[in-house]
Amino acid sequence: MTKKEYKKLDGSTSSFQFIKRESEKYWKQVGLDICWGFQIQEGSKWKKGLSETQLEDFQKNLGITFSESLKNYYRTMNGLDKPGINNNGGEGKIEFGTTFYSYPDDIERIKSQIEWIFEDNNVTDEIINNQNVSSIIPYLGHRFLILDNEGLILSMYGNDIIIWAENLAKGIARDIFPIYSTIETKNINMTSFWNKKVL
Repeated sequence: MTKKEYKKLDGSTSSFQFIKRESEKYWKQVGLDICWGFQIQEGSKWKKGLSETQLEDFQKNLGITFSESLKNYYRTMNGLDKPGINNNGGEGKIEFGTTFYSYPDDIERIKSQIEWIFEDNNVTDEIINNQNVSSIIPYLGHRFLILDNEGLILSMYGNDIIIWAENLAKGIARDIFPIYSTIETKNINMTSFWNKKVL
């Protein structure tokens, strides 16, 4: 994926279809780095997207309403057909685990990731009701989509929070392809609940 193609990514189905095609080509011959964390296996492919009924179930299971971009993502693809590989920096045994979250397989993990972020940021029911706290949902590890009118991607590791991408498609692309792109914060509402927590 070129930088020009990356800049055009938005929340449309066509953007997610493009990511799906390009990533499967990219993964045909992808090597593993000696590092910590789960990496995508060579030959990985996206699983079939969700139906409208499955999307409704997913939302009900979490008790949140998805943005159109998140629906478009899950309509197009739903996790990978192979687990990720963590080679522990070449110092330990190889582990296998989830990379991109899939429904219903990873629903409990998705819930626990959300609970972790709320707990580490002391987000109580009272704060949710009084401070207009947007729902969040992880799509990969500790990458979270903020379900508000901006739809930013924040990388949230407990209360260690940074801006990762301007939208879901760009966030996913940055997690797959070797793309470096600066994020223009001048157009971001830094007064919203989650954005105020950015380091």
